[in-house]
Amino acid sequence: MTDEPPQTDVHGVPRELVKRRAAVRLTTVYGGRVIQFGKAYPCVVSDVSAGGAKVRLKDPRDFSKLTKSQPVELVFERLSDYKSLGAEIAWTKPDEDVVGLTFTDPELRRRVVIKKLMPNRWRIATEHVQAEAEGLEGDGA
Repeated sequence: MTDEPPQTDVHGVPRELVKRRAAVRLTTVYGGRVIQFGKAYPCVVSDVSAGGAKVRLKDPRDFSKLTKSQPVELVFERLSDYKSLGAEIAWTKPDEDVVGLTFTDPELRRRVVIKKLMPNRWRIATEHVQAEAEGLEGDGA
């Protein structure tokens, strides 16, 4: 037994928990907008996966204007085609102006949008996860 701290990812999350996530999560710094009731709130997308995204609102006053129980659209400013995904607000951190979104569009559409957003990183990440899964299957896990 060692006294070494558990290995963590860049966010301080223990690696064994990261492996349990259903979707590959990629850290980003892309401009975007959260749209609800026809109003757009500028944001920065800081994490994105096929399951959802973490966004930081640019104006802290916008945080109170979002309604948690109503659908939103996340628009990625970098994309010209397939540039938005439907979502729901999954969690909020008002003190940090951060909102967690769960995508509601069909999974194939979500994957296509993320692949267009960052093609090389998405390919590398999905290949890595697939290789790990095959390695675990080979170990009888």
